[in-house]
Amino acid sequence: MISYGVSIVRACSDCGSEMTCDLAQRIVNDRLHWTAWCHCPHCGSAEETFGWDDTPAEIRDALVAGCGLARLTVEGTTGPGRVALLKVFRDAGASLPEAQTAAQRAVTTGIEGTRVELELLTQRLERSTITAIVTGGDRC
Repeated sequence: MISYGVSIVRACSDCGSEMTCDLAQRIVNDRLHWTAWCHCPHCGSAEETFGWDDTPAEIRDALVAGCGLARLTVEGTTGPGRVALLKVFRDAGASLPEAQTAAQRAVTTGIEGTRVELELLTQRLERSTITAIVTGGDRC
């Protein structure tokens, strides 16, 4: 399982003291899973939230701040490979124009995201025999 996470400190909603929150993204059964587990050592309050696919901006931003942005690039996709590349983005829910834009970015400037987001995309691309390279985003 691929998993990256960071710890942050924020104010406890119960007592106002510093609360430690462990934030993470991981790949589970070909889906992105995110979690936020927070604990206040002062009053004992605990909170846990989690979900699938789209990570809330606050959690994603903290992961990017802690781990850095990763970049995915694809090389040598023309003809049938280009169609397979488009299909991967379409299967993930992108409209045709969005898929075309993402495919173009993948073969030119690269696609940025968290390391886990791009590792999931890499797994999906590899099932379509498309080789992708992910760099960066691994300071966690």
